[in-house]
This record gives sequence, C-alpha cells and structure tokens, in this order.
Amino acid sequence: MKNTSFRCLWIGQAFANLGDIFYVVGLISLLYTGSAFYLSLLPFTTTIFRFISSLLSPLVIDRFPLKRILVQSQWWKTILLVGLGIYITSFNHGFSVAVIFFIASISLLDGVAAPVSAALVPQLVPKEERMKANGFLNVITQTIFVAGWPLGSVLLISTNSSFIIWLTVLLFAVSTIYTVRIEVSERTLDSVAPSNWGSIKSGWVVIRQTPTIRTLISIDFITTLASSVWVAAVIYLYVEQNLQLGEEWWGYINTSYFVGMIFSGLIVIRFAKLLERHIGFFITVGLFLSSMLTLLFGTTSIPALALLLACLYGLPEQIREVIYTKLFQDHASEKTLAKIHAVWGAVINLTFAVSVLLLGYITETYSVKTTFQFSSTLIILAFLYAIFKKKDLQEKKREHSMPNQSSNIPR
Repeated sequence: MKNTSFRCLWIGQAFANLGDIFYVVGLISLLYTGSAFYLSLLPFTTTIFRFISSLLSPLVIDRFPLKRILVQSQWWKTILLVGLGIYITSFNHGFSVAVIFFIASISLLDGVAAPVSAALVPQLVPKEERMKANGFLNVITQTIFVAGWPLGSVLLISTNSSFIIWLTVLLFAVSTIYTVRIEVSERTLDSVAPSNWGSIKSGWVVIRQTPTIRTLISIDFITTLASSVWVAAVIYLYVEQNLQLGEEWWGYINTSYFVGMIFSGLIVIRFAKLLERHIGFFITVGLFLSSMLTLLFGTTSIPALALLLACLYGLPEQIREVIYTKLFQDHASEKTLAKIHAVWGAVINLTFAVSVLLLGYITETYSVKTTFQFSSTLIILAFLYAIFKKKDLQEKKREHSMPNQSSNIPR
C-alpha cells in the first residue's frame, strides 16, 4: 500500500471524486430553472448512458491496456468539461440539448473508467494487503463525500454554475496528471482480439461460470433494490412524516450515514485479516444487521436514534462492499476483473434506476414506513439467499481462473 503507483491512484481518485461532486452541483445550478422535469434529466441521462457504456466497455478493455484506457478517459472527460465550461460561460445559462450532450458524453466515459480503475488495484497491491487497500480507498471516497457536498453547497450559494464547472476542470486535470504517473506491468494483449459480441458477452460468461461472483452479484442486485430507500426523495418524506422536523435534517441524516461509512472503513482496515478469515460469516450477518437497522430506522420517530441508526447502517454496508471487491479481485485476472466490474456497474445502474421509481411509488401510494419495511424485507431475502449459497461465499480461488481457451474470454 505504500508504493508510489498506489498513492497516485488514490490521490487521482480523490480529486476525481471531488470533481464529480462539484460537477453535479454545477449542473444542478445550471439546470434548475423551476422545472422538476429539466432537473430530473440529470440523473436519468447519467444513469442511462453509464449503463450503456458499462455494457459496451469490454470492447475497449479487450483492445487497449487498462492504464491507457483510464488516462484517455480522464483526458477526454477534462476536455469535455472545458467545452461545457466554454458553452455555459459564453452562450447559455440553462437547459439546452448541448448541455445534455455533454452530460451524456461524460457519463459514457465514466462507465468505462470506473471498472478499469477498480481493476488496477490488484496490480498495484499484494494479495495479502488488498482488503486493507480496498478499505482505505473506501474511507477516502466517503471522506470526500462528507466534505465535498457541504463545500459544493457553499460554492453554489457564493458563486455560479460556470465557476463551479471550471473548478471541476482543474480538479480533473490534476487527477489526470496523477493517473499518468501510475506504473503498471500489464500482460501483452492477445494477437487476435475477440469478436465484438465475444467481448461484450465475456464478462457475463465469466459471472455465469464463477459461482462466487454470480452469488455476490445476485445478492447485490437484491440489496440495490432495497438501497434506494436512502435517496433524497424518500428521506425528505421520512423527515417530514416520521420525525416531523425541517428539511435540514435530511442533511444531518445524510452526513451521519457517510460518517458511519468512514468509521466502518477504518474498522475494515484495522481488522482486515479477521474479515478475510470469515468472509461468509460477515456477509450473512451484515445482511441481517442491514435489514434490522433499515426496519428500525423506518419506524422510529426519535431524531437522535435516527441519526445513530443511519450511522450504524454504514458498518455492514461498508464491510460487505470491501469483501465483494476483494473476492472479485481473487477470482479474476486484470482484464477479466475490469469486465466483471463493467457488468456489475451495468446491473447496479439499471437496478437502481428501476428501484427509485418502485420505492417512490410505494412511498406515495402507502407511506414512508411501508417503504422502509419493504426495503428491510428485500434485504432479509438477500440474507436467506446468502445462507443458501454460503458454500459459494466461502470458496477459495479456483484453478480455472478464466481459462484462455477457445472461449473469447481474454486473460
């Protein structure tokens, strides 16, 4: 974890994550003109184009080294942000087709960069230190979220969308410079690249052939359906109906959740070896705790208890996320790992988009308590499925490790 390349990776990611927050804040300021429809185009466009990009990213992963893909995506994202900054400074101060074009293009690059960035970690960190490294990266990410959103809000009040976008350009330029400094030794690309369809389906084939990864993604599919209960639209109603407090309590709950994630990441780093020895146990127990905490949070009307439960909810969530990442890393080579993360990202993006609508409908039709009860039930189903598949969660890395045979699955 102390090597220079890993340091460049996490510093570059930190600047990129902060840039992503300011980018969203700037776009909200730009698009919000009193129309909820225009504002809703931001998450809709981002989610749809990241989903498309995740599906198609294996085409790029099969043909170029991972570091080159990451660097190029960062540079192009910076260039597009420069174009967006010039456009809104010179020609436009609100919604337009051109702005949506920039959002869609940047989302396409994000869909490629995210799985590639995740796949670089095993090349920079020894296997025995990966759990700590994953925990450390998560702590950095959650810290950026805790600090970034309040800072973004201050910028939104004191400046304008144009200034925030140009600040985002600067952050991504710095992130790209650090990314360029990463040194990795990648395997030589296959002399004969697989067909386009072979590339696209290869990640799905790997998941189908690897029980551990298949089980993890199935669990995550169910828990993602449930996790949309924490989006702003539901929490706003929760604060109004359950706590009967002002909307500022949404910010308090949000901050409490991320603070819990940070402390959980520190726990993961401290007890990485223990978690690694009992992976199946911590996944199943974590799911049960997540379900109970969700249920209790959704039914309480005590503000202090709500903050505590939101904070505690981060513990099983963080542990589960770090374990998932570690198991993915142990079961695939670098190219295959990037494709698995691409499939994972596609599944999660589409599932999240659907679940937001589903839970929003339940909240509006019934009540916010019913929504949390429904979410808790979904996580219990994931818990029962994890118990049923406990053998898969405990298995060690298999020898097949994605064989380089006639199947178009590159190593």
